[in-house]
Amino acid sequence: MKKLWDKLARTNSKYYINSDKGRGITEKQFRDSGDEDYHNLIIDDELLFHRFNFNNSFILDLGAGTGRLTEFMLLDFRAVVGIDISGEMIELARERLRERFTPHLKLMVTDGYKIPLGDNCFDIVFSYLVFQHFKERKMVEANFKEVYRVLKPKGIFKVRIRSDKVDKSRWWGGVEYTEQSIGKLIKKVGFKLLKTETVGHYGFWLWLNK
Repeated sequence: MKKLWDKLARTNSKYYINSDKGRGITEKQFRDSGDEDYHNLIIDDELLFHRFNFNNSFILDLGAGTGRLTEFMLLDFRAVVGIDISGEMIELARERLRERFTPHLKLMVTDGYKIPLGDNCFDIVFSYLVFQHFKERKMVEANFKEVYRVLKPKGIFKVRIRSDKVDKSRWWGGVEYTEQSIGKLIKKVGFKLLKTETVGHYGFWLWLNK
């Protein structure tokens, strides 16, 4: 996956992160889509809003890509860390956000299995359009375990999971779950399920509490 996403980053990073606008997506369209998703999925999320004071909270953007949402997290959170399996994506993120770098932003490359950070660091871990590309269930399980480890007690992991069966050999393909099968992993790792929300026929959101 690292080689795949490095290649996609070099080819057309904006399109492979957010394909809604087609291969000719502009920087403005890309940035506007990040702003819209950030507000819809984080700022306007009542469960997160009522549980946390964002200005005093630490958030991890898991699968940050080139910082499409990370950029806007900087406006509201005390500290922001963006991680990605692709070093090419992270380099592009550093370039995109070079004028926004502050001591409370960190961007890091990972191996896709381990999060190179300490225990109990984050109030929120957020992941969108990421797990749907994981080709192996062992990678999903490893990330759930790592997220549990880096979350603070009572922290929340908000993540979108694929529910439709697709060809995993395609760049956008990944393993699928039902609410029942992901429920077994949630229980195994130790999370408490707070909420689920179906997204069409192809996915669902999970809000998981440590």
